[in-house]
Amino acid sequence: MARYIWFINGKASYQDRTISIKENDVVRFTFKNETMMHHPMHLHGHFFRVLTSQGALSPLKHTVDVPPHGERTIEFYANEPGEWMLHCHNLYHMKAGMARVVKYSSFTPSPEIAKIQHHDPHLHDHLYFSGMAEASTNHAQLKLNATKTWDTFEGRFETREYDTFDHMEGDLIYRRWTSNWFNFAVGGESFRKKQYGMIGVGYVLPMLVHTNVFLDHKGKLRLDVDKKFQWTKYIFTDADVTFRDGEDVEFEVSLMFQNRWSWAAGLMLTEESLGAGLEYKF
Repeated sequence: MARYIWFINGKASYQDRTISIKENDVVRFTFKNETMMHHPMHLHGHFFRVLTSQGALSPLKHTVDVPPHGERTIEFYANEPGEWMLHCHNLYHMKAGMARVVKYSSFTPSPEIAKIQHHDPHLHDHLYFSGMAEASTNHAQLKLNATKTWDTFEGRFETREYDTFDHMEGDLIYRRWTSNWFNFAVGGESFRKKQYGMIGVGYVLPMLVHTNVFLDHKGKLRLDVDKKFQWTKYIFTDADVTFRDGEDVEFEVSLMFQNRWSWAAGLMLTEESLGAGLEYKF
């Protein structure tokens, strides 16, 4: 959930597209939701029974909500040979990996279907783009991301002065994730009119605290720590701190109001001054 990459059984959909079942079996699936979001799981082509303490009177459904850190067990009679979608009905979760194809082992697709099945989006690791633009009275910042399941490309550009680009700084970083929490990183940094190559590692600590440790080509260390605090439904704080060898600590702490996903407005405090501004996500 932290990177918005969704797995089933620990794998992305392109890594494990198919769940194979046998015709005339009674099939049982157990959904264990280890995230902090709801996932309404939907099976095409069948009605299933959500197993409860009511036994034979358990409800018959085609979609069941699996709450955060909750568990649901379903069972159904496999009497509809074919290939059927099983997916989260939050469709933006489905598109980012929370989907499978339930296939009867006895079913063979027609030649026309088999010919085009390599176009199935569940067979491919897609690239997704996102970004954030921030403008306030004391600074401006742009972040761009291109993400696949295990690869992330990041760009960050920031200035603390609008009348000159002398204080422009930024990063270009490639990350290779080895787990949901750990990644290796390589890239470059522009800081105080100088450019540095750097390598490092990133790790997501408990409570979703994001950390990075970099070593540049001159042997100097850099440590980044950032965390988002969601105080209420509409009010949040982003806190970012950067420590560099031989340099003053840089930080930005915001207090923002956000009543829709894309826009937020509020106060932004840096190590130099307090400002007010807007943030736009895309």
